[in-house]
This record gives sequence, C-alpha cells and structure tokens, in this order.
Amino acid sequence: MLSDMAWGGSGWYADLLVDAMGASQFPLDLDDDTHKIALYDNTITPDYSAADQSYSTTGEIVGTGYTAGGLAIASSTFTVTTVGSIYATWDGNDAQWPGSTLTGVRGAVAYADAETPKRRILGIDFLSAYTTNDGTLLLAFASVGIGRAKVVA
Repeated sequence: MLSDMAWGGSGWYADLLVDAMGASQFPLDLDDDTHKIALYDNTITPDYSAADQSYSTTGEIVGTGYTAGGLAIASSTFTVTTVGSIYATWDGNDAQWPGSTLTGVRGAVAYADAETPKRRILGIDFLSAYTTNDGTLLLAFASVGIGRAKVVA
C-alpha cells in the first residue's frame, strides 16, 4: 500500500512474483507489450512486500504531455541468461514524454495494465525529483534492463 512517505528505493513487487510463480498462477507475461509505466511524485512509499498491490493514481504526476496511467512499455522482453550467474531480465524500449511540463517526478511504477486487477510489477526510484518545461522527460532503462534478478538455485 502507498503511504504519505517518500520513496525508499527501487524494487520488484514480491507478492506479484509469488502469485505468478506460486499456487495462484497470476498471469504475468513479461513479454507482453500491454504493461505500462506511470510516473509518481515523492508523496508515495512503495511497499514491495504488501499483498495484491494494484495501479493507483495516488501520487501520480499531473502535467502537460502526461496522461494518467503512463505509457505502454514497447518491445517488452523477458530473458534468462547465464553469464557467470543466472539472471532473469525484463527489458523494453525507453519511455519518453516529449513536449511535457512536469514537476517533481521522483519515480515510476510498472504495472500489468491488461490484467484484472492491474497489478504492480516493479518500482523505480529516481533518487531525485525531475522537472521538464516544454521538454522531454526520457526514462532510459539501464543496459541490464528495466529489472534484473539473480536467480539462486
């Protein structure tokens, strides 16, 4: 659940992953291009361990060039690689909001937009607040992907 505290770091929403891999078999397909990423201010604290968290507009950014719900993550891929260790990686095209005027953009939440409920997948803490003034806010994902987890056997 989101509260009125500040971001405290990035992370995967663990309950979603447990539901996807466990007995409930929540249909999480990280190759699906219907997942979205939404921008948030610093009034929220993602709780990565809470149960059944869904997309929420609480704390979501409002401004010119931004639509509530965020953008679809295009060319979404999920891969497992073995380079010294085993890694599960989720990646997609960078997200951008051109011609935007946004204030206090502190983080982003990726969520499964096509599912019911629209469950959160991961949160990205930007560590600082960003502002645009009729400019482009570019969310450039790391070279290792949107999210990456080391698989321990």
